[in-house]
Amino acid sequence: MSDSLSSSRAAPALICHDCALRLAPPAAPRGHWFCPRCGARLGSRHRLRTQAVLALAATALVLWLPAVSLPLVYVDQFGVGGSVSILSSVAALFQERHGLVAAVVFVTLVLMPPAQMLALLMAMARLRAGGRPGRWLWWYRQGREWAMPEIFLLGALIATTELGGNASLRLGTGLFCLIGLVVTRWIAEGLADPAALDRLLEQRRREAGDDGRH
Repeated sequence: MSDSLSSSRAAPALICHDCALRLAPPAAPRGHWFCPRCGARLGSRHRLRTQAVLALAATALVLWLPAVSLPLVYVDQFGVGGSVSILSSVAALFQERHGLVAAVVFVTLVLMPPAQMLALLMAMARLRAGGRPGRWLWWYRQGREWAMPEIFLLGALIATTELGGNASLRLGTGLFCLIGLVVTRWIAEGLADPAALDRLLEQRRREAGDDGRH
């Protein structure tokens, strides 16, 4: 069951992290919540599992380097063979003087995915240790807007299908690592539920306030 949220002054405010709309937490004990203005998924009543998110973020970081450096596909056309990787694609774009496109590809595929997962890893590690995530959580949420490995993966799969009729293709290790990176990142983002994070942070703030009064 999916429930949209409506604004309310009587209940504690819930803030959409995409459009900053202030909302009242829903009364429904189950289901997922969506912002009525922008449609962003706000979360659910699920409990935040920091250990699982930690493991997934660490796995994504391990997969990142081989995903961008190892060949995605090996191409053999008319007796001429070669391989394509994300880093070689960025270098080729720079060499062909498509600097803006190369910069966008570098930021969204090479730089932001590991930065986002590192921020999530640090935020979850601090939460698990009983602390507060500080700016790490903010960096993680910003990284969600710029990290787009799934877009490149979709394009690579489409290009592989198109080239298959004119050349001999062999899938490389980098492609499987990229698939693993996309899947683990997707699951980690799903488990790092915004509403669950906000509830845990609010609980930590209340605990800190109680300790201060005592």
